[in-house]
Amino acid sequence: MVWAVWLSFATISAANIVTPGPANLNTLRRALQLGFLPVLPTIFGNALGLAVGGALCAWGVSAFVITSDILWAAFRWVGTGYLAWLGTKLIVRRERIARPGKLDCPVRAGALFREALLLAVTNPKALLFYAALFPQVLDPERALLQQSALLVFTYCALSVVSLSVYALMANHVRERCLTQGRYDVFQIVSGVVLLGFACMLALSGA
Repeated sequence: MVWAVWLSFATISAANIVTPGPANLNTLRRALQLGFLPVLPTIFGNALGLAVGGALCAWGVSAFVITSDILWAAFRWVGTGYLAWLGTKLIVRRERIARPGKLDCPVRAGALFREALLLAVTNPKALLFYAALFPQVLDPERALLQQSALLVFTYCALSVVSLSVYALMANHVRERCLTQGRYDVFQIVSGVVLLGFACMLALSGA
């Protein structure tokens, strides 16, 4: 792969990744609740979910799903349902913030990892992003497996960096001025925003 092409892909990917979305909001919320280090499973769970989507696209599965109206509608509604479920849960259920300087964590690492993984895997926008860009940057004259692996790794690495920055900023706010009451308000707002994302996703296929 020509490095200029890779750089273009990385630039477009970075712009797409830093744009506010469900993964960024989820990481920001969890970092406010727990701090930076405990939220690492969220960051890497999202990266694995993106890697799964990239692998599916590279193997042509995403193209098959997207061209099938029934499969694409089912996949889109699964993503919509998961976003709606997360948003509703944030509105109706209060989450306890981790106490600074204490070792107890209100949420297990495995639960954080699975939450972020499912959020990434069920996000149709990520699949569409891969499906739209891969054909534009892959060189059919070169080994496609190595090229695809490089592109997926690049996208996931950029995601890890972006979410880490989000988490560090949230941790800074947490250490300076976060209280349980303020987090409760942010949690409700996050739930409303996730419901908004779910509505947008549902209406995008109308």
